[in-house]
Amino acid sequence: MNKISPLKIILFSAALFYLAFIAGTSFVIRDERYFTLVDDAMISMRYAKNLAQGHGLVWNIGQPPVEGFTNLGWTLYMALLHVFSLPASKISLAVMLTSLVVLLANIFVVYKISETLLPASKYAPTLAALITAFYFPLIFWSLRGMEVGLITLLINYALLISLTKNKPIFIGILLVLAIFVRIDAAISAILISLYFIAKQKTRTSAIPFLFVILAVSAILFFQKNYFGDLLPVTYYQKVTGFTLWQRIQHGLIVFNQFAARDILALFLFSLAGIFFYKQQRSPEILLLLGIFLAQCSYSIYVGGDYAEPETNAANRFITQGMPAIIILFSWMTSRLLVDLMTAQPQSTFATSKVNPAIPLAIIMLLIVSGEPWFNYAISNAPLLKADIRRVKLALHIKENTAPEAVIAVHAAGQIPYYSERATIDLLGLNDPSVAKSEGHGEFYPGHNKWNYEYSINQLQPDLIADNFSPLSAFMRGNEQYQLLDSDIYIRTNSTLIDVEGLSSKNYR
Repeated sequence: MNKISPLKIILFSAALFYLAFIAGTSFVIRDERYFTLVDDAMISMRYAKNLAQGHGLVWNIGQPPVEGFTNLGWTLYMALLHVFSLPASKISLAVMLTSLVVLLANIFVVYKISETLLPASKYAPTLAALITAFYFPLIFWSLRGMEVGLITLLINYALLISLTKNKPIFIGILLVLAIFVRIDAAISAILISLYFIAKQKTRTSAIPFLFVILAVSAILFFQKNYFGDLLPVTYYQKVTGFTLWQRIQHGLIVFNQFAARDILALFLFSLAGIFFYKQQRSPEILLLLGIFLAQCSYSIYVGGDYAEPETNAANRFITQGMPAIIILFSWMTSRLLVDLMTAQPQSTFATSKVNPAIPLAIIMLLIVSGEPWFNYAISNAPLLKADIRRVKLALHIKENTAPEAVIAVHAAGQIPYYSERATIDLLGLNDPSVAKSEGHGEFYPGHNKWNYEYSINQLQPDLIADNFSPLSAFMRGNEQYQLLDSDIYIRTNSTLIDVEGLSSKNYR
């Protein structure tokens, strides 16, 4: 009887685990089961929905386009899903299942990359695939609706093809797709392009690099002409208004607090392997190190991300480069295992029927992702409780306001999407006038800019749907607005609100 390959076992186990993860994030509201993505992903879903309905890539229907997202290709894919008129309670499930397939494909690609780099190894492919399959941030960000998994797959697939075949046009297409999904994928795309040029040294080897330059240029041209700005509103909101050092300082702090555990064991062991196995030094090692370090540097440069404290793990920028260091770690570990078994043929590792890559992968996963998986086992996925609360609040608002009502929010994902109301983004991720203003307080990505005088007193929303620590001080003594028992501020002279209905706390 033929043995089932380790890759098939990993893929099957991962598929079951991912399905359980998705099912565990669902919830029931009034006898209907809902699925929702993280709040950031639901911002993209709002743009996607408006586009699918023929209104263009707009935040509010009838208003000029603004680019409150950074994942153009992913948003367009979400728009395609909206064409099929899936119910609001289930459309997020379609995105999650897409990411499930993407994650499985990425496991396969990582396995094949390791197999290519060490064709005779019995350990490296299994070790790399298993760690990648259950690395917490990659699973979390992908299955909760972000584009992280797809970018990682496209970059890894382009890496695999560049290692194995002389197909510059195909590599270029893969890199263009990655940049199309999210423009900062150009960081890894440039590194792969330069590696391919150095490896092939032919006239056509520069094609992937040219494709990358053209893709970035085309996206910037589109953004400038369609949205009126060269870069997304989110760039101005998160990156401007603070000094470079303030961003880097925060990036270094969160890197040390939340990413170090994910990275150090893999990185330091890989460096030790490169030092001791001098014969293994190659351009491929430099490429893997380059992709990983470039993503870490980018994360530090932009100041990290907003959700590290909630996920207790490396952020989504670093996550995209993690398969590279996992592959390198597996490469060096495989060489060490071979040496140990050669030196001690009667050792436990050498005589065991279990592939030693499996227990080693489990040990490494416990080091790298043990804590966030333990927290997940106790309290489910990070951010989920807030996501569910906002979906319920959005439906509550939809039931108790007229369609013409204008709401204001700080969390701009679930509430605008499920309430289907015109929305003022108080933190400015979808409002250039706020996004380009000066920041308040210490740097914290995406949460440092607001102008309540403009957003509330001038724009006059009918209600303010959620709270934020600076809001209560601003609203104190504001006679135009009243705070309901449900913690919703309403404009006292609005005729578009059912005050009694909105006051109810039953939506919780």
